[in-house]
Amino acid sequence: MKKLIYIGVLLGVVLGGYYGVEAIFSTSENIPTGVARKGEFVISLDVTGQIDAKRAYVLSTPRIRGLQITWLAPEGSMVKAGDPVIKFDATKQLSDWTEHESGLKIAQTNLYRAKQEYAIQEKQLKLNLERARRNYDEKTHEAPRVAEEAKLELELAELNSQAKLDQIKSDVQKAELEVQRAQEKVNQAQRELDQMTLTAPIPGMVVYLEIWKGGTMSKVQEGDSPWPGQGLVNLPDLSEMIVKATVSEVDAAKVDSGLPVVVSADAFPDKRYRGIVSKKGTLAHRKDPGSKINVFDLEVDVYDQDDDLKPGISASCKIILGRIEDVVSVPLETVFEKEGRTVVYLDSKKERVVEVGRRNDMAIEILSGLEGGEVICLTDPTLEEQRLPGERATEPEMNKGRQVPPRPVGKGGRVKRKGK
Repeated sequence: MKKLIYIGVLLGVVLGGYYGVEAIFSTSENIPTGVARKGEFVISLDVTGQIDAKRAYVLSTPRIRGLQITWLAPEGSMVKAGDPVIKFDATKQLSDWTEHESGLKIAQTNLYRAKQEYAIQEKQLKLNLERARRNYDEKTHEAPRVAEEAKLELELAELNSQAKLDQIKSDVQKAELEVQRAQEKVNQAQRELDQMTLTAPIPGMVVYLEIWKGGTMSKVQEGDSPWPGQGLVNLPDLSEMIVKATVSEVDAAKVDSGLPVVVSADAFPDKRYRGIVSKKGTLAHRKDPGSKINVFDLEVDVYDQDDDLKPGISASCKIILGRIEDVVSVPLETVFEKEGRTVVYLDSKKERVVEVGRRNDMAIEILSGLEGGEVICLTDPTLEEQRLPGERATEPEMNKGRQVPPRPVGKGGRVKRKGK
């Protein structure tokens, strides 16, 4: 009796070990499934791009040589129109303005004196002329020689009066020209002095630009001496944001202005924003330098405002090309081509022939073969039955029947090494 119990226990251990090993090395897996959905089917196209401000302004260095930045508004700060953003060292400009202002005052004083002199001389010459005319009138009836002398004196007075008035008028005009030139110098100095403080023309966020400094590119900072005309600060207006994206030339014909868009920022994947395609480029260009892919530029206006949306953030745009009501659709990975047939597999691994229609990036329309609600396989279940022989082999099975060749042994029981 004890012998039978012993044999039974031993048999149970052997069978348990066998089926345990079989379970360990079995490759049967649960096949993932999905559900055929019936309802609205959205035909969309996914594109990627970057968030940017619809309106932005770049503050550049004035066209003046030798400027040095003394102050910058903090990067990332919000400024209103008219707020100071950049200040330059204005020592030279202030000195020039003071010098030209003094020159203007001197010129204005000279002009005032010239006008006063003109007024005095004009009255004096007019008086002299009246005297000569009266003398002539008094001597008209005297001896001819006396009358002739009086006439000559009158003519001489008239000529002298006109010549002196012309000379003094010329002095006045010259003084006026000097004042004009001095005023232009003051105005120029004032313009340069005003440019020593650059203010924001629009409300926006301060974004420092990179400039060339000492052989490298780095962000602008206080103490820099930028070139005339060099861009220093970008001011994007965050009240209106857009997405600058591209669409491949293959899909470009599907996209046009006015199509609705669902925008998501990669940094905030749980948020969605409403948008619309506002502009599509008319000419294709290479996607990247050296690339053979042609793309068209797209601009998407973002309707919803959010402080999280900042220029430079990567964004994904789902362009809604169309909506179809009451449609059966399945995930793209559930549809297979088998010997000229388009099929899906039910959760029972049974093949079902289907007819497909339009598709988007995630799903495809089923015109016939499914009614909606069916559970279908997300992978091809027949691949499990098409494994090659030996694919399930374990390490001991693969080495079964193989013998390890004996290693040569030398004197003293040491293993001989090659070349020894």
